[in-house]
Amino acid sequence: MSKKEASTQDNDQQFWDLAEQFITLANGSLETADAGKIGAAMLFAATRFNAFVVASSSLDRAEFIEDMDESMDYLSKQFRHMLGDNLRDFRDNYKVYIKHEQQPE
Repeated sequence: MSKKEASTQDNDQQFWDLAEQFITLANGSLETADAGKIGAAMLFAATRFNAFVVASSSLDRAEFIEDMDESMDYLSKQFRHMLGDNLRDFRDNYKVYIKHEQQPE
């Protein structure tokens, strides 16, 4: 995943469509699995796929090993940024996204 890809995602309909497909699959899994387990599985899948992306975009194993730390830093920062955005979104829209019988302020 290049920095250019991440910076253009806001205007990339395919990005949003793919994300929605993953979220729909996760939501559908709530019928048979615990939400924490689903989240952990999605996190593992994301890390596994991104390791594949980094490895497959390398010219060879030596370049892959050389790029590992930079890739980990970049992907970790992206995760933290996206997680922060989504946590703030849920904070601001809690009553819309989370339905409880009684919701104290």
